[in-house]
Amino acid sequence: MGNVILTMQLSLDGIISDEFRWMMLNEEIFEDYLAYYNTVDTIIVGRNSYASLAEHWKQAENSSNALERAIAKHMNEIPKVVISHSEVDLIWRNSRAIVVKDEETLTRELAALKSRVNHISVESGVRTWQSFIQQDLYDRLWLFVHPVIASEGERLFASADKQQALRLNRSKTYKNGVVSLHYHK
Repeated sequence: MGNVILTMQLSLDGIISDEFRWMMLNEEIFEDYLAYYNTVDTIIVGRNSYASLAEHWKQAENSSNALERAIAKHMNEIPKVVISHSEVDLIWRNSRAIVVKDEETLTRELAALKSRVNHISVESGVRTWQSFIQQDLYDRLWLFVHPVIASEGERLFASADKQQALRLNRSKTYKNGVVSLHYHK
């Protein structure tokens, strides 16, 4: 049975939106992401983030940064599932859509996917992450906590309506002060 891993960047105060204002990526983080993507079988993306992620990673195959190029080439080959409430124009290689009509649709589709693959990475967006947390549809969290108080924006756990116990599996502090936290349920 596969694992659903929510991976995300967030500020110290739990903000996950407008990350371009506060996110501090570096080569160490990119190296860990490359190692991670070598284990990922499927990527899940929300509809609102899909087009911008697709454009970014397609263009990143031509990046001057060799590490970003390697991540992009790998990500572009991994099968992707777009979660949406309506039809989506599929512009990213190896993409398919799941049109979610109700909560049961997502749960059913995710269970079928977990029966076929080992590692499913839920990449973005805010509503998708919040939905997975609220519906308890994940097995692990991989959080990159940036040493910034963003003060404004959408909070990751704002829609969590019940307590969920997690166990810290491992952590890592990067030279730029970002802390990587791996939690299992």
